[in-house]
This record gives sequence, structure tokens and C-alpha cells, in this order.
Amino acid sequence: MKHEPIPLDYCGDCNYYLNNPIHLQEVRQAIQKTRNSTPGADGITAKWFKKLSITDLTNITYFFQEVFSTSYIPEEWKHSIIVPVPKPNKDKSKINSYRPIALTSVFSKIFERILIQRITHHLLIGKKVPPSVNSFLPLTDNQLAVYKIHTTITEAHGHKKYFPGISLNIKSAYDSVYIDGLILKCLRLGIYGNIIKVLHSFLQDRTIQVRWSNSLSKTKTVQKGLPQGSVVSPILFVCFLSDFLKRLM
Repeated sequence: MKHEPIPLDYCGDCNYYLNNPIHLQEVRQAIQKTRNSTPGADGITAKWFKKLSITDLTNITYFFQEVFSTSYIPEEWKHSIIVPVPKPNKDKSKINSYRPIALTSVFSKIFERILIQRITHHLLIGKKVPPSVNSFLPLTDNQLAVYKIHTTITEAHGHKKYFPGISLNIKSAYDSVYIDGLILKCLRLGIYGNIIKVLHSFLQDRTIQVRWSNSLSKTKTVQKGLPQGSVVSPILFVCFLSDFLKRLM
């Protein structure tokens, strides 16, 4: 499946914050925020990064900047190992009784966190997403969403009015994302320049393997959807749904 040509160079220098050179402080903050979870295929853990010297971190910063400026994503960063984890109290003989957990490169996650910080700042400062978004953004969570709903229902009841509610469950939400459509929506949100090139490269031609016990399946290429286990996927999903959410308001 070939990707449609998209004007990735459009207005490449119009947002300096999104596209300025990567700084050492960004790398250090990204490492601090990275959890000590199971590593990807390369076996490099977050603990290893947290013990590095300033000299090592400086070299990593240079490497990240090279990736950012060339938009070349290492193949290891685009590879995921899928581990099926059984759901509690489910029949283990059925495939839908397992939850797939994706293990991805910690090296990649650190780089992704730098992108997340920049994209989130851009979306919030520019008020690019509607205030109804209550997830994947700073100071938002499910409890805030519940509070808003409860408050609205209470106010409607106090004025003797009805409050209509619609519940929408998107099946396989990440897997359903059309990559080229996502990139186009990011451009419309003002996410231009090298950062959009990097994201496009990151999402293309990803590979997965399934680990069962001590065995690995053959490698399969994935051409659509947001990668499970990637820390940048949630904020990109917000970008993908942003225009839909605005129309609901």
C-alpha cells in the first residue's frame, strides 16, 4: 500500500518551537519521564539511560537532532514485539481472551517524548483542540470528564430540562487511523516542517513480531494505524479526532 503524496514541506519554518534544534535539557526531561518498563527488541532499558553521563547525553542529543533534521527513523524504532497477555477470568483457548501488549524501543520513546512536549505545547498555546478533550493533555483525565458531565446534568435538572447524551465506542481506535489523513489533519492544525516529516516517517512501514513463550513469529509490515505501545500515539489520536470533536460542539 503506497502512501499518497502530501505537501510535507509546506510552511516549514513558520513555527520555530516545533522545529527548533533539540536541546540537551529536552533529552534529560524526556529520560526522566520515561518509565522503567519492559524494553523493546534492542533490550536497552530506561534505567540505562538514566545512568548516563552528561557527555553521553550530549552525544544522544546530537543523534536525536540528526534524526530530526533528516527525518530518517532507525528501523529498530519502528519495530514492536507483541506479547499476548491473558485477560482475567477468560477462556485462554480463545484469541479474544488476550490483550496485546506492545514492547517498543525505549530509545524511541525518549525521542517521542520530545515530540509530544512540542506538539502538546503547540496545541494548547494555539487553542487548536476543543476544551471538551479530557484525555492525553496536561491537567485532564477521566475524572474531569465525569465531573463535567455530572455538573451539566445537575444544571439541566435544576432548570427542569433534559440532558441528551451520546456514547460512542470506536472499535480498534488506533488501528483504524488512516495515516495520510492524520498527517493532513496535523498540517491543518499548524504542525509543519521537519516535525511532520519525522512523524510521517515514524508511522510508515512499521514492523511487528508476536512473542509467544520463548518463540518469535515472522516479521510483518504494518501500513496503517497508530502503533500500540508508542508514547506519541495518544496525542496523535487527539489530532486525528480534533475536527470531529469541534463539529460536535
